[in-house]
Amino acid sequence: MSDTSMIEKIAKYIPSIKPSIVTLTTKERVLNTLLVIVIYAILSSIYIFGLDLSVTQRLAQLAILFGSNLGTLTTLGIGPIVLSSILLQLLIGMGILSINLTTEDGKRKYNLYYRFFAIVFIILEAFVLLLSGTIIPNYSLDINPVVLHVIIFLQLFVGGIIILLLDDFSSKYGITSGINVMIFTSISIALFIRLFGFSIIADQIQYTGELLLAIDFFLQGNTIMGLVFVSTILFTFIIIYLSAYLSKLKIEIPLLYVNIRGETQKFPINVLYTSVIPVIFIYAIIVQIQHLFGFDNQNIIVRMLNPPRLLLSLGQYGVSYILDPLNIIHIFVYLLIFTIGGMLLSLYWIYALGLDPNNLAKQLTENPALGLYSRDPRIIKEDLEKYIKPVGYLSGIFVGFLAAISDIVGTVISGISILLLVLIANQLYQDLEKNGGLEYVPIIGKYLKK
Repeated sequence: MSDTSMIEKIAKYIPSIKPSIVTLTTKERVLNTLLVIVIYAILSSIYIFGLDLSVTQRLAQLAILFGSNLGTLTTLGIGPIVLSSILLQLLIGMGILSINLTTEDGKRKYNLYYRFFAIVFIILEAFVLLLSGTIIPNYSLDINPVVLHVIIFLQLFVGGIIILLLDDFSSKYGITSGINVMIFTSISIALFIRLFGFSIIADQIQYTGELLLAIDFFLQGNTIMGLVFVSTILFTFIIIYLSAYLSKLKIEIPLLYVNIRGETQKFPINVLYTSVIPVIFIYAIIVQIQHLFGFDNQNIIVRMLNPPRLLLSLGQYGVSYILDPLNIIHIFVYLLIFTIGGMLLSLYWIYALGLDPNNLAKQLTENPALGLYSRDPRIIKEDLEKYIKPVGYLSGIFVGFLAAISDIVGTVISGISILLLVLIANQLYQDLEKNGGLEYVPIIGKYLKK
């Protein structure tokens, strides 16, 4: 028996959600999507038994991007699902796996492989989190350490399976994929908490949300710090607006094909061609490097990789902060890491996922639904080559710059979180529009149509 058939055979025993046998209404799909949000929120509030909940803030920020709330049943988040999808796309793109996604059999095979690799990554990530010390068992409990590790692993595994099923359920019964829903929910909750969060300790209210902190500072007469937090909130919404604007921009590539009416066929591509994936990789690499140095802020490397948060630093230290050459270097290094790194990783991602001119030319000339069907792919490839690489560079630079400038100035949540939130919101809107569900968000729908 071949390895391929073995994987498919194993994958058949992995739990999945059966497709609906009746056509669901848009209202039912919207309600099912809301159900996924509620279940995810509940999972995010259920803490894993046996864990020491002290987690570094930097690592917690990265977890948000993967729909994860460290220490809860959503600790693994959608990471295993995303990794499974990326691995499959790479294997298919490089020709290692031969799966034709235009056929029903190809879609069936893809789904089996997808579930199999997702389970593999759930198991691997659970082990890595435990063995790397990212999550730490509470050894003060009167439980054998080996048994304690097994208990925690099983909770991580069950949480990962539930999230896999939620993604499957949302894709088949909801408006959009569960990945979109869970990341959007995760970042939205983080944004809400960073704006309006507070805690009560010993009958004393302590404000953690930046809007509440701004009001509190103004009431105390500390105008400077009040203005700092107001500025970070305003800048957050400026970055949201710029991200939304760029996400809707497209470049139309003229192709060497003229239709009957004498019009040149054009192929539109988004300015943010490679989305936020390159910057997510940069962020992940930064966290891993800092982890090697124990997140010690006294270490020059860790310090240079931390977000500068200029507004907050100016509020705390005054003009003297920007007079320190090391702080100026810090800002420029941070900006260069994200812009140049984003540009290079964007180009790599184009070829890794088959978004390059050669693959696009094949797709355009092999699709009967397009006017370029049966044309010579070499001609189309030549036209695409003039645009794809420059747009790829531009995409990486734009996304890297927005993420970096957001962290440099200091927004309510990280720049990459804002970008991801906006892009997923745009995708959710498109999915609602496709399913005729804009009536459920009339104010947002009216605004986005402008």
